[in-house]
Amino acid sequence: MTILQRYIAKTILTSTGLVLLVLLGLYTFMDFIGELEDVGKGQYHLTEVLSYLALSMPKRFYELLPVAALLGSVLGLGSLASQSELVVMRAAGISIQKINQAVMIVALALMLIALFVGEVIRPPAEQKAREMQSMAQTGTVGSRSENGFWTRDGYHFNHIQRILPDGRFAGISIYEFDEKNRLRNITKAEEARYDGEKWTLSDVVQSTIDSRGVEVRAIEYAEWQSTLNPGMVNIVIVPPEFLPVWSLIEYIDYLQMNRQSVGQYQMAFWMKVMMPLSSAVMVFLAVPFVFGPLRSAPIGGRILAGALVGIGFYLFNQSFQHIGLVFGILPWLTAALPTVLFAGFGYYGMKRIN
Repeated sequence: MTILQRYIAKTILTSTGLVLLVLLGLYTFMDFIGELEDVGKGQYHLTEVLSYLALSMPKRFYELLPVAALLGSVLGLGSLASQSELVVMRAAGISIQKINQAVMIVALALMLIALFVGEVIRPPAEQKAREMQSMAQTGTVGSRSENGFWTRDGYHFNHIQRILPDGRFAGISIYEFDEKNRLRNITKAEEARYDGEKWTLSDVVQSTIDSRGVEVRAIEYAEWQSTLNPGMVNIVIVPPEFLPVWSLIEYIDYLQMNRQSVGQYQMAFWMKVMMPLSSAVMVFLAVPFVFGPLRSAPIGGRILAGALVGIGFYLFNQSFQHIGLVFGILPWLTAALPTVLFAGFGYYGMKRIN
């Protein structure tokens, strides 16, 4: 990479960082106003609100990165153009392809940043934020609803009422069916504890149903063999878009093994795969903005146009995701189509420049 390419890349990265800081500040303030409505629920006070917002920062960073990449690239290249630096570079024999190479280096860097934040920082931070918020407001770790949640494990259908802070389950009901879908056993337990291989139920009441009737017995402890583990339970609690790729793959396999719907989780998987590419495409789109029809427009016009394109991409991406789920479109196609379309627009713009 030449000195000029490093200079262009540094300018774009600096502008992207500034835009990202502004957007993060704006959205964090909006989140803060929203969280004030819940202050006073249980032990959820101002300190907990600030902790929750701090832990939610990687989520916002990840969501805003594509828009910030486009706006930052437009600002960076626009500032170089407004100061005639790009004109001097072109006069010195630097082609648009060389400038575009510097832009793509930035795109690669942002892809790596998005990948690191999305897979390493964001999932544990978001899980910790939700656990902290739930503990402060309700005293429990959380669940998908106030009535607990259901899971399936082969012929067993399990209902878990609450998750305690130390990872134990409280209020477990296990309904076991046979091959002809007839209910055979109902097991209810006060608590369940995982030892790394199996679950141990305590204060158990078991009802066995057969042709002779129903036999009920109460025992102090019982083993519960299940492929469900605490990590999978965290997947159930945390929305799929906040999970790392490897957890999504594991849970998709678990759902497919139990013949359950996997569309939502497959969609989340492919959206996470496409997210770093989306950030790169947004950077790539900035070059036609500067050298194309908007090259003579003031910087404010470029920012407005970039903001509209970035917001348009975000809305189209989110809307098409829901359309894909409703109409059963292939998850990989639903996740890839918006990014491919905008990449096509960028390529068309580059061809016109050349």
